[in-house]
Amino acid sequence: MREYRKFTRNLRDYGIAITLRKSLGHLFGFLYDSTVYRIYGMDLEKSHIPQRKDGELVYRLIAPSDTDCILQIEAMEEWLEGSLASKLAKGSLCLVAMDGNVVAGFNLVGFGEVHMPLVNGKRNFRNGSAWSEQITVNNKYRGKGLGSELRYRMFGELKRQGYKKFYGGTRSDNQANLKLTRKVGFKEIADIRYMKLLTMERWRLERVR
Repeated sequence: MREYRKFTRNLRDYGIAITLRKSLGHLFGFLYDSTVYRIYGMDLEKSHIPQRKDGELVYRLIAPSDTDCILQIEAMEEWLEGSLASKLAKGSLCLVAMDGNVVAGFNLVGFGEVHMPLVNGKRNFRNGSAWSEQITVNNKYRGKGLGSELRYRMFGELKRQGYKKFYGGTRSDNQANLKLTRKVGFKEIADIRYMKLLTMERWRLERVR
């Protein structure tokens, strides 16, 4: 069931060609893997946050005790399964958009040491910096500007808490995600080129021109 959810999510996000390539990569990942991971960032002090309007959805930060929301989020993103409550307890922020009792979308943000699972790497961020671990919109709510709304509201929350820099990353072929990052004001900074062959791993950082 978990693998089926992953396949359908990839099909939804990337299309059939990339999904098949990712599925083959998953099957043979213990032998070989190659990923280009694009890093983007912004100066929150210089960011422009449009005036927000109340709508049908309710936006709020969740806590480790919000079990139902956590289960819905972990069902949407299988890599978070069993770990979200712990992340929240350690200080991560998760902003959700709620349609009644349904999670329409969320943005999970971490601080300090963060894990980049797509390139099997970790990075320590300075005080005052935040990392967008995941932003996801439920398929039924796509095409309505919810991704942008989650971003802008998280910008406001981070600024309120005194954070100055906000970073994130995605596969370089995830054009939908990159389009959203550009729209809300992120600048593309660098690519992490990750390669794994058997037990040998290599990372190379290249600035985006």
